[in-house]
Amino acid sequence: MEFCPNCGSMLMPDNGKIKCRCGYTKSLTENDLEEQYKFEGEKNKDLEVIVTDNNNVALPTTRITCYKCGGTKGYWWTVQTRSADEAPTNFIRCAKCGNTWRSSN
Repeated sequence: MEFCPNCGSMLMPDNGKIKCRCGYTKSLTENDLEEQYKFEGEKNKDLEVIVTDNNNVALPTTRITCYKCGGTKGYWWTVQTRSADEAPTNFIRCAKCGNTWRSSN
């Protein structure tokens, strides 16, 4: 990978050259282009992708009482909603009806 000597942006390959958005271009050999700019994708084609939906949620669970439906199983997660020096916010989602709320602790 190379950077533009004029503006410092990353040079991108284009038709046997590497170009910058400021107009700078540089010719490279095919070997250099392949070595520096060719990327290969995933080689394991048998790799399975797990798809989740409302019936298969990959979150930790806890015992709750949903105020909408009375459900007793909930999924929970934590998000840093404010600055880093403040406590994170805990969310709970009812497994029965999908109602979501902030935890009081």
